[in-house]
Amino acid sequence: MGRPLDQSDGIGVYTAQLLRNMLAMDPTSRYVIVLPSAKHERMFAEFPNAEIQVLASRSKAWWDQVTIPLAARRVKADIIFNPKFSIPIFSTKPRVMVLHSSDWFVNPANYSRWDNFYIRAMLPIYCARASKILSISKRARDDSVKYLHIDGSKVTLSFAAAGPHFKVITDQNALRAFAERYKLPPKFILTVARTYHTGLAGLPEYPGGNNQRLLQGYRKYRAQGGTLPLVVVGREIERYLRAHGSDDQALEGVHFTGFIPNTEIVNAFNLAEFFILATLYESFPLPLIEALSTGCPAIVPITGGCQDLAENAARYIDPLNPDSISEAMLAVASSAELRQQMRVAGLERAQEFSWQKTAQRTLAVLDSIVPP
Repeated sequence: MGRPLDQSDGIGVYTAQLLRNMLAMDPTSRYVIVLPSAKHERMFAEFPNAEIQVLASRSKAWWDQVTIPLAARRVKADIIFNPKFSIPIFSTKPRVMVLHSSDWFVNPANYSRWDNFYIRAMLPIYCARASKILSISKRARDDSVKYLHIDGSKVTLSFAAAGPHFKVITDQNALRAFAERYKLPPKFILTVARTYHTGLAGLPEYPGGNNQRLLQGYRKYRAQGGTLPLVVVGREIERYLRAHGSDDQALEGVHFTGFIPNTEIVNAFNLAEFFILATLYESFPLPLIEALSTGCPAIVPITGGCQDLAENAARYIDPLNPDSISEAMLAVASSAELRQQMRVAGLERAQEFSWQKTAQRTLAVLDSIVPP
């Protein structure tokens, strides 16, 4: 089920990287990747074991529940695999899906009433009907067991990783060209931000991005002598903050780049003095593993799965407390020795995660259902 490829967020990145590595590691299996549009029709063109079928549908629900099981029957599929968290309910074929988050249960205010109703009504059914379930983090697994009352033995940890292009960049010309293109200051703090739900035409807002508290923490950092600019990557962040009362004075020192593609943002991590993530909850924060993989010191929330991922390779904050945010900024900004220690620890910790390992764990689950 290739519909998640259409998402420009972490789930889209996860799906593309996972499928590419599965195709490379499992060349004797036939993969029929069904897409709802021709947008990514050529994404896996170099893999002879990938067969692409573009099947449009009247709605996402119809595509999941009707289009996919009919296609699976037609191509005589052995397994239906969705890199996201839904499956065809009535198909008789083995079905495997991936749990990416439990944010709906921990922070329901992040979602609309309809989203919360849908998840509470349907996710337990998907979990019950799935032959096996994969989870990208211990936190997503443990929360799902707690809130959905599913059998934890049915869930296998597969994790996620940074893309292979996330590494230390030594090409100074490439870094300078990137900095000039996005008009970046010579030294800066980097964050990635989110204000709206993906694919919903700017609505509803996503309070879990926690952008106002991050800005409050940054203002306190500046008031206490901090001088580094804050570079904010993400769509419509400035418009969101101004709509919520931030004026020119509040945004002094803040540089908004807009959206930067995943293939390019590696340069921003390499240029930054350090990275800060202040979102309220992340099951497996891809920007964190991307920062660690580039040797960028990281400040992240103590909530969600950040500690599972980074362990002692990051500095932790209470995302609800602007003082905690500013104190961490000051501590990391003022100590080159601390930043170097964090770089070394981050690069070492990042070695524990790779898309090859994620693909191996995924293939092991599929092979346990239908042996190769």
